[in-house]
Amino acid sequence: MSINVRRRPKLNRFRDERGQTLVLFALALSSLVLTLGLAVDLGFAYVTKAKLSKAVDGACLTAMRNLAQGQATATTLATNSFNANYRATSLDASPPSVAINFSTDANGQTFVTVNATATIKTQFMALLPDYRILPVSDSAQATRGKLVMSLVLDRSGSMQTNGGASALPPAVGTFVNYFDNTNDKVAMVSFASNATVDVAIGTNFITPITNAANALSGHFTGGTFGPGGLTLGKSQNESVPVDPGQNVVKVAVYFTDGYANVIQDTLSCSGTMTLYNYGGYDSGNTVGFFDPTTGNSLATYNSSSRTWNPSNFCLKSLAGFTSQIDGTTKAFTRTNVTADARYRALQTANAMRAEGMYIYAIGLGTSIDTDFLQQIANDPASSNYNSTQPEGMAVFVRDCPSSTCSSDLQQVFQTIAAQILLRLTQ
Repeated sequence: MSINVRRRPKLNRFRDERGQTLVLFALALSSLVLTLGLAVDLGFAYVTKAKLSKAVDGACLTAMRNLAQGQATATTLATNSFNANYRATSLDASPPSVAINFSTDANGQTFVTVNATATIKTQFMALLPDYRILPVSDSAQATRGKLVMSLVLDRSGSMQTNGGASALPPAVGTFVNYFDNTNDKVAMVSFASNATVDVAIGTNFITPITNAANALSGHFTGGTFGPGGLTLGKSQNESVPVDPGQNVVKVAVYFTDGYANVIQDTLSCSGTMTLYNYGGYDSGNTVGFFDPTTGNSLATYNSSSRTWNPSNFCLKSLAGFTSQIDGTTKAFTRTNVTADARYRALQTANAMRAEGMYIYAIGLGTSIDTDFLQQIANDPASSNYNSTQPEGMAVFVRDCPSSTCSSDLQQVFQTIAAQILLRLTQ
């Protein structure tokens, strides 16, 4: 008996295995291509989301910063901002849609909400009919707090010679129009040899403050009672209560063209304690004494010759004044009074910041104590910057008088307005 055994050739087995490998490779390649395609499409969606987010945030801030112009104008400007930030490409299936809505809470705070959607064309996912386009959405919401602000403006005599007298009124009129006349509360204080509240803090402030600033023309005279101006600005801001949960930003804008050189004390006038303002000069040996209500000159003292005019003025028996710097009695000299004026102004500014107020300082002309104004504002450039207190800003318009003084001052006030509006928007 014979047995025949037929063996399958090895070549055929290898051919089968190679065929299986090709099938597996084709399947793996298809999966890899789909995965890479998905990654490309989702990557573009991620880029679109980032671009959309930037455009939505910009629109939200623009709407809030321009709310004072009315919701219709704010919406238009916000939409323009969105379109400028979102640059469409060939992969956008259609222009993005954007919706801007305003609302108000129980505390009267305004909210703006921006919703936007972009639709992109897919490249690889388009192989699947349901994924030929891909919507990408983003939204943002901002709250605009209420502003409580005092403008503290220098009307001293030096403003007549450096261009400030003509540049300040229109700059103030433009400045107040950046804010919400219905919801914000703004006051105007001015100072020279005395300090006055020209417009008490409140809403509907644009016209009264514009008129009060224009009325300063022809009345720039006297010294620089900066400490008194800040004290009145502080009191105006403090008079506005803040309800629990209310978003309120309190601000003072301090404008001056020179040194603080007038202080106020109760002095013994022939035995009668009487309130006086005194100082008023940046050079020389003369110290003026002024009526704190009207700012009118009452007398002068020449520290060099030690003479009074009039000679029988009731303060002539006094050795001097009590300095708030160290509590000692100091003679009535320009240097002593100016040093105390600077110190008292800074102490008031520190007290304002301790209550959470932000201070912005503007200096005009060449006779500016730069570091003093930086300290008033707690500007980071200050020699005495305090990171634990509200941070402000000091800005300067040095080219005055000149043909550009007025426009430069307008620009500086606009810079301050932008900073304030940024603080109001969350």
